[in-house]
Amino acid sequence: MRIEGSAYVVDLNRSQQVRNEAQQTQAVQGSRPAGRVIPFDRVEISSQARELQKLKSEVAAMPDVRLDRVALAKQNLQNGAYRVEASTLAQKMMDAYKSR
Repeated sequence: MRIEGSAYVVDLNRSQQVRNEAQQTQAVQGSRPAGRVIPFDRVEISSQARELQKLKSEVAAMPDVRLDRVALAKQNLQNGAYRVEASTLAQKMMDAYKSR
């Protein structure tokens, strides 16, 4: 049987044939005949991606504040060994102000 219209043509016999073929294919797949190779998906992660993931986890494990550097700065401040040039401080303050 064919149904013809102005926009398209439908062949009902062909659609029935496609359905029958699909049902036969499903029946065959269920029985898995010997020697038939069943395809499967596989994902492989490159060595570069594994290395990147390792580095990311190492960086995430690092502390945000380097306490050894903070302790050294505190000690230098208390001993009077930490000196700041006034002109350098003024220049950095002006740069920070201009960048806003």
